Amino acid sequence: MSYTLKVNHLKFNTKSQGKGDTFIWAHGLLSNMAVEDLSDFYHWQNFPHDINLLRYDARGHGKTESSFVPSKYHWQNLANDMIAIGNEHKVEKFIAGGQSMGCATTLYTALLAPTRVKGIILMNPPVAWQARAEQATFYNKLAKIGGLMGGNILSKIMAAKVDRILPNWLTKAKPCFSKVILAGIKPMKRRTLFNLFKGAALTDLPSKDALKKLKVPTLILAWEGDPSHPVATATVLGELMPHAKVHIADSYEDIKCWPLLICDFVKKFS
Repeated sequence: MSYTLKVNHLKFNTKSQGKGDTFIWAHGLLSNMAVEDLSDFYHWQNFPHDINLLRYDARGHGKTESSFVPSKYHWQNLANDMIAIGNEHKVEKFIAGGQSMGCATTLYTALLAPTRVKGIILMNPPVAWQARAEQATFYNKLAKIGGLMGGNILSKIMAAKVDRILPNWLTKAKPCFSKVILAGIKPMKRRTLFNLFKGAALTDLPSKDALKKLKVPTLILAWEGDPSHPVATATVLGELMPHAKVHIADSYEDIKCWPLLICDFVKKFS
């Protein structure tokens, strides 16, 4: 069931399916629910019906309204959105998860609401900490390009540099997947892109000392060969968080098992 939810002064495009304990999922930067549904990473349509799967388009993405201040896209603010969406659904405790930007949303959510998050799923944790500065420079460049040209042209530019956002082995196994990923960018407006990328350049994962405090069950899914989502981030997260298990993929066959790993984790800790 899809519907609009007013949260933190914005209208969020939201989708809920199934009944039971709640699993809240946040997508990655420049993605949205429709893009996820076009890919074969998730198989949300096959998710267990005895779990309440709650998804939404993040601010500035998909059919959710945009903010026009870069700081509003700081990952801690995105965590406030996740918590507020849970509040609107009267969800007391939940499993939180997300991909890339959604990983950061999830980690900040767990730190802001530690008594409410029962488990964490992190797919493709983004580049972080000491290595974040180079990524911030890249995002500031994209802010200028996106702000001048809009999503349609930016998607064409990024198509030529798809190795910056996807592993080569994945694009070889699934040549169409880069088009799916970039589909979320095309309709995005210049003003949204500028503020979104500027916000992404401002932010980082929580500090390592803070992450050591997260003692809930954690599943980390990472893949080889992606400079924006390096295995190094996943490895450090696995070392910092005492109840984390890390699964690293280096082939398309490996990531085909990710939907099952997610389902098994949610069922186990719901």
